[in-house]
Amino acid sequence: MSISIALTDDDLNICRLLGNMRTLVARGNKVKDAKMGDLSGADIDEDGVIAEYAFCKHFNIFFDPSAYPRSGSVDCVYKGQRIDIKSTRYSTGRLLATLKKNEEVDVYVLAIITGKEVIFPGWAYARDLYREENIKNLGHGPGYVMEQSQLNQWKQNG
Repeated sequence: MSISIALTDDDLNICRLLGNMRTLVARGNKVKDAKMGDLSGADIDEDGVIAEYAFCKHFNIFFDPSAYPRSGSVDCVYKGQRIDIKSTRYSTGRLLATLKKNEEVDVYVLAIITGKEVIFPGWAYARDLYREENIKNLGHGPGYVMEQSQLNQWKQNG
């Protein structure tokens, strides 16, 4: 089962503003942009905030709006699990992570952004994503890759 969250124009405007602030702070503090796709770093930062915000809104947990220089941190904590949310705009998008393992993350969540809607098709434990058989090169260097069909499904009650 996928989770789908509808966002308002106000939600999206706030997320875009925070995404731009995070970009300025990160680049100003020489945080390396570890993107794995063709979008600009600013677009990826905006999408990341949109995905984080939608996830936290759905599960009614704290959304961290701060814009401090960070690299390799977690996006939120849910039921004691430290979560990193990975976003894409492709409906067939995959869960991607760089080869640099983030030991702070317990769970990775895939978010697909389509206009005002964010869809969460599934999630994976870090230990399941960080397997040698998941290393692939999708055109931007090797990284960990999981197809949507490989992800854990959400339970009915969240």
